[in-house]
Amino acid sequence: MKKIYTFFLLFLFSYPLFAQYETVVFNYDRTYFNEGQPLPAESNLMLTGDVGRNIGMVEVAVYRTPDTSKDPLYKNVWKKRPASTDSRFTLPVNYPLRGNEKYTFVLNYYEPASAQQQQLLLSQLSSTLDAYIDQSFVVSRSSIELRKHPKNMRSDMNAIVNQGLGHYRSQINYEFQGFSDIVLNKLEQINDLRLRKARLNILAREEDDKRTLRLKYAQEQIEALKVMVNQEVAQYANTQLLALTDSKKVTDYATEKTKNIIAINLGYGGVYYSGDFDTFVSARAPYAGVSIPFGRAAFSSNFWSKSSISAGVFLQNLEFGEDNVATGPIVRRPIYVALGYRALPFVRINAGATVLQSNQGDNTISDFNVDRVFVRPFVGLSLELNFWADLNR
Repeated sequence: MKKIYTFFLLFLFSYPLFAQYETVVFNYDRTYFNEGQPLPAESNLMLTGDVGRNIGMVEVAVYRTPDTSKDPLYKNVWKKRPASTDSRFTLPVNYPLRGNEKYTFVLNYYEPASAQQQQLLLSQLSSTLDAYIDQSFVVSRSSIELRKHPKNMRSDMNAIVNQGLGHYRSQINYEFQGFSDIVLNKLEQINDLRLRKARLNILAREEDDKRTLRLKYAQEQIEALKVMVNQEVAQYANTQLLALTDSKKVTDYATEKTKNIIAINLGYGGVYYSGDFDTFVSARAPYAGVSIPFGRAAFSSNFWSKSSISAGVFLQNLEFGEDNVATGPIVRRPIYVALGYRALPFVRINAGATVLQSNQGDNTISDFNVDRVFVRPFVGLSLELNFWADLNR
């Protein structure tokens, strides 16, 4: 018995504990992976490929379909170290792909943005934001009103900036977080502004009438908002930016075909019949069956991939006493349905229910009598063997 325990412990600790990576080489010129071979399935990938001397970052995005307008399933980036002369990129794709499927990959290549590019970007964003702000206000005789709620205006301006930055990335992982609450407060302040107090808030000339003063006051407030908005954009646009210089799209690339697994369980279990602790009546027998896991290890948590539902038959009838032998319906052997958990790599604990039928004696299989069928709980320990099945899908 000690030898058996020692074997199981050694097997457990020798079981792989860390995820393995499959190397995938991207051919830039031919736009395919691994010389046109299908991509590895159900494992993390280590993607590598050639890059030009000026490339500072490679961004990889994985999509389920050729439609890349939606968010990707997975995204990761590789950045070249400062003063590095690397001619290849290497980055992990920690998203196992399903077998017998097709995926779309987008590889974007970025170079450091020049000062001229950054200045042009800032100028374009400023012009677009200024135009949006100008058309968002309605100035009346006594007040300024926004065409939209201040929060909706801030959301629109965030969208303008994010769209304008679509072809740029930050070298230092600094992302535009949206306009601050200070901008929001300014929008709300302008929305509640009353122009009757214009003369008290601006420097007026003697020839200025009330209407002129109110327009000047309104324009000053709007210009102050523009300055505030453009300053916050400049904080991002003046960082170390990378500009998109090239992009490769690999559409509907196939993954390798994965084998289907049939898990056979061979074990020994005990079935409770009746009684309490002092008058406990039970029976034991070997059993065989199949188990279906609730999830595959590559795509589910450790708990669900080890958990399963199992079904099978006991290999012999159960003797609960001299004159109390139980068989099963239909197949004339007890059948069971159970929930299981793989406690060790090849050892599964099962607990569930056994469907029994009182002894049929010399009757044939067709002598099924529902009045003699009953259900009892059982627990068991089984050895699980995985068999590969090449089933056409």
